[in-house]
Amino acid sequence: MISVSLPREIVERTNRLIPKARRSRVIAGVLTTFLDSVERGRVAERYRTYYAKRSPRQAREDQDILKDWRFADDQAWRILEREESRGLRTRY
Repeated sequence: MISVSLPREIVERTNRLIPKARRSRVIAGVLTTFLDSVERGRVAERYRTYYAKRSPRQAREDQDILKDWRFADDQAWRILEREESRGLRTRY
C-alpha cells in the first residue's frame, strides 16, 4: 500500500466527476500512467546520453543493422497483411 497526498483541487474535482466506487481505481490508474511516463523519460535520457557518446564507426554499424532489420520487418508486415486479407489473422 502506498499513501499519496494529492492537492485539494484534484481531490475535489475527482469527487465531483468520478463515481465513488471507481475513484480509487481511476486515481491509481492516473498515478501509474504518470510514473510510467516519468520512467520512460529517464530511459530516453539515458539512451540520448549513450548515443551521444558513440563513435562515428559505431553509429554506422548501428545504421547497417537497422537497415537489415527494416528489410526483415517489411517482410514480416507483408506476411501479416496477407494473412489479414485472407481472414487468417485478426488485427488487435
